[in-house]
Amino acid sequence: MKKAVCIAALLICFGAGFVNASAQDFGSTQLIQAAKFLEAKPFDKNAKTMRGMAVRYVIETSDVSVLICGGDITKPFLDEKNKNSTELIGQYTIAMAAFKLENPSRKDDENAAQLAALESVLRTYEAMLREKPKSKHALMDTYIQKRDNGELKALVDGANCKNGS
Repeated sequence: MKKAVCIAALLICFGAGFVNASAQDFGSTQLIQAAKFLEAKPFDKNAKTMRGMAVRYVIETSDVSVLICGGDITKPFLDEKNKNSTELIGQYTIAMAAFKLENPSRKDDENAAQLAALESVLRTYEAMLREKPKSKHALMDTYIQKRDNGELKALVDGANCKNGS
């Protein structure tokens, strides 16, 4: 149920402006490149369009499947007080798909994909802060601290995402 709600939200946030775009217009190579670009330049003038096409690709393609893990993992970037929540949940989705496409032998390792996506979100958040320092968010800062203390893997393992939590 959580996955369906998240996918519906992603379609609303990103799909509305991309009625004429389809998964065929955007492939796995472009998705991997988009994940890296958006991580480094989340507010670039082309970021919104690229993010939308990448999320749409993830939703429409049969090349890769992602599991949006709810609970503690996504809590800081789904928080309504987070001014960048749309961009961060998009990055989470795109980065997870990119990890699976770049590591086909690990495509079923949900914890590894969740961890890679979470790490990407944190790098994206840091890039956002460099451009807009006032967009700090306490929960995101807590996750930065967890990353720096080597505690992210335990967080992901504890969320039990591989069982669709």
